[in-house]
Amino acid sequence: MAKMIRNPVWQGALLGLGLIVSACVSAPAAPIKASPPEGVRLGVHITTLDGEIVFSDRAAERFMPASNTKLFTAAAMFRYVPGLEQSDPALGTSLQRLKGEGDAPPSLVLVGAGDPALRDGADCETNCLHELADAVVAQGITRIADLYADDAAFPHEPWGMGWSWNNLPFYFGAPVSALTVNGNAAALVVRPGPEEGEPILAVWAEGDDLLDVVNDAVTGPPGSEQTLSVLRLPGTRTVRLSGNLAVDAAGRNFFLSVEDPAASAAERFARLLAARGVVVEGVIKVRARSDAPMVGIEIARLTPPPLIDGVAYLMKDSDNLYAETLLRLLARTMGGDGAEDGLDAVHAMLDPLGIGRAEVELFDGSGLSPYNRITPAATVTFLRWTANQPWADMFRATLPVGGRDGSLKRRFRGTPLEGRIFAKTGAVQGVNALSGFMEASSGQTLVFSVIANERPADADSVIPVIDRLLLDIAAAN
Repeated sequence: MAKMIRNPVWQGALLGLGLIVSACVSAPAAPIKASPPEGVRLGVHITTLDGEIVFSDRAAERFMPASNTKLFTAAAMFRYVPGLEQSDPALGTSLQRLKGEGDAPPSLVLVGAGDPALRDGADCETNCLHELADAVVAQGITRIADLYADDAAFPHEPWGMGWSWNNLPFYFGAPVSALTVNGNAAALVVRPGPEEGEPILAVWAEGDDLLDVVNDAVTGPPGSEQTLSVLRLPGTRTVRLSGNLAVDAAGRNFFLSVEDPAASAAERFARLLAARGVVVEGVIKVRARSDAPMVGIEIARLTPPPLIDGVAYLMKDSDNLYAETLLRLLARTMGGDGAEDGLDAVHAMLDPLGIGRAEVELFDGSGLSPYNRITPAATVTFLRWTANQPWADMFRATLPVGGRDGSLKRRFRGTPLEGRIFAKTGAVQGVNALSGFMEASSGQTLVFSVIANERPADADSVIPVIDRLLLDIAAAN
């Protein structure tokens, strides 16, 4: 039986998987039905800021949270990492020069320190890879021997535990590295061919031709069903296109992960050097922790943005690579190393709240792992705790705002909750989640977590069910 404790005019009853809620203000209103698709398991917990329960159903059950995981990663950054609002030079990507033997030219080492915001491209203005190439020219270097890519600042753990092979080819499954450029992804622009039966057109965006393409996809008849498949198997650098794309179909951009981030970063850098007349006579080499230490002279270092920018980006845009990178930086702050130590810090943050592994159990920092489990009740307890921290306002400011920005930009638009709901979305196969804060019609703040699991692949979206429920409860309170 669903229960509504705080407001006696609300009563909830769970009929199968259909949730029927009645609201009475001055007179009885028609029942409002929120019915998830058949097979969906829906957990809900909503309280006031002081913990008084407004609505709760299946709130103690464990659910896969998807990107609601990022709530915990972001809060741990605020809790443990000092100076988030200042740029940390130690995280800046740097360039070192290694003296060559005899008359041989020097080698260069591109050193990553865990900055996920490093960019390459003609429109890049700050924290750009080309700034390091300009520094080489400024040093009067016209020839180099080898070019090293150093990502030894992180242990080699490119993916989270349990990440699925079919996620890995795309930007949201991009491998984690201390040396990251452009989110470790490349854009493939796909368009139908000019005539039915001809190959589709697939072209890399400028500078992104870092992977090979085998194109077996063809242009289909007008109005035909799209069966286009884009696949890159882990451990390879070949993208395979198959199926068809209707001749009158709109084109698509696929953002594909690179196989080896450090090597790809060095390849981009070598091209920048060549464009400036610097000849690379040797080869690109990737340096990992297992390799012998190299001591060079630093000739340039970039200034990374403040980490709070990264926290906001991972929350607003639900960026998995940022979440995983910041999890590893969290571990370093805590004296540890790698994702596991970062997760230990997250769980240590929750322990004083009485939230144990039965309530929140995380295996990555982003939510892509299918092993993650949280309960709606524990999530609300945690969110209420964040509201009483010195960094409460900064944390809430990172959350997407309904109808306004981030992953909620198109939800709640034109409703009473536009601009009044601040929450983290979550979506993977069969999962939709939304947890955060909302301002009810009375002006009071409600804290909520709504998580749907086990949605069949051919079922209707559960997002309208979640949004309708929140709108109705906000209206009745």
